[in-house]
Amino acid sequence: MKTEKLISFEELSELPKEGRYEIVEGRLLEMSPAGGRHAYAVARLTHMLYSLLKDRGYVFSGELGLLIKREPLTLRASDIAFYSKERLREVPSGFLHEPPDLVVEVVSEPVGVEYLEEKLRDYMSFGVGRMLFIDLNKELILLIDEERRIGVYSFEEEVEMWKGVKVKMKEVLA
Repeated sequence: MKTEKLISFEELSELPKEGRYEIVEGRLLEMSPAGGRHAYAVARLTHMLYSLLKDRGYVFSGELGLLIKREPLTLRASDIAFYSKERLREVPSGFLHEPPDLVVEVVSEPVGVEYLEEKLRDYMSFGVGRMLFIDLNKELILLIDEERRIGVYSFEEEVEMWKGVKVKMKEVLA
């Protein structure tokens, strides 16, 4: 019987810097490169959030490494994250150990419900304030706010991405 070797926090620096992956409960989850639609949506959303929030904090994109927990090691990669200046004083060079105020995940390829549930559970246990899962195929947005209320919106509806930042996804992603 073959057993899978789990990755520890101490071994994290030995992993390749190239490629896309997450580590969940010590297990390496390899991810394929993003496609054009996904990358375009992330770019548009990042640009919009940066232009509206740059004076209030830091907007990150490009699979930002969020160190959810050290044991068992869980490292998630968010499409977009926002940290208010109250939460993050300066931009660190490595993975972030503090939960962001906002995480945005763009879903462009069919993924299992289990994967999204696990990612949502990890973000919630980490203490992420607000979470948006944007499904490009179904044109739906799942919003979990700071009080853990859940809302589902179409791309035609206005959604408050962050305090005072209300958008219609149809217009942002046009």
